[in-house]
Amino acid sequence: MENTELEKIIAPELELLGYECVKCEVVGGGRSQIVRLYIDKPGGVSIKDCASVSRSVSLVLDRLDPFPGRYLLEVSSPGSSRPLTREPHFVRYVGHMARVQWMSAEEGKKTYTGCIRSCINGVLAMDTAEGEQQIELANIIKANLTDEQYKIDKKMKRAKRKKGGVK
Repeated sequence: MENTELEKIIAPELELLGYECVKCEVVGGGRSQIVRLYIDKPGGVSIKDCASVSRSVSLVLDRLDPFPGRYLLEVSSPGSSRPLTREPHFVRYVGHMARVQWMSAEEGKKTYTGCIRSCINGVLAMDTAEGEQQIELANIIKANLTDEQYKIDKKMKRAKRKKGGVK
């Protein structure tokens, strides 16, 4: 079962319980699969929340039986390196640092780390050491929040020095 199909099944149950499905992924194959579910809610997620969601989602999955064999359900908070998978995620974290891997036909695979400036109509704008970057969300392979502000500040200062700016 595809991750997006599974997320469509699980998301309504999570919304009823007051949680957001940040990311859903299925790993492994054959007769044993692992379903990883990252959840969030205003104020954060506790271990108790994860246990409650695990029980509810397990009932849904057991009833629908979407896997040919056994599965293991792992439920957790997204953590400090929270995945950013949809436009509302990027909008919510404007002003925060993120690491974004993306692919384009012209430039190939690239990774930028920088401050999320905006996300409008499917286009992410970031301030990076290389300057402002515009990335179409459809081209993003993986994106996560990061706490690499210190490293970025050093890179930006170096880049400005090369251009004859900051000393």
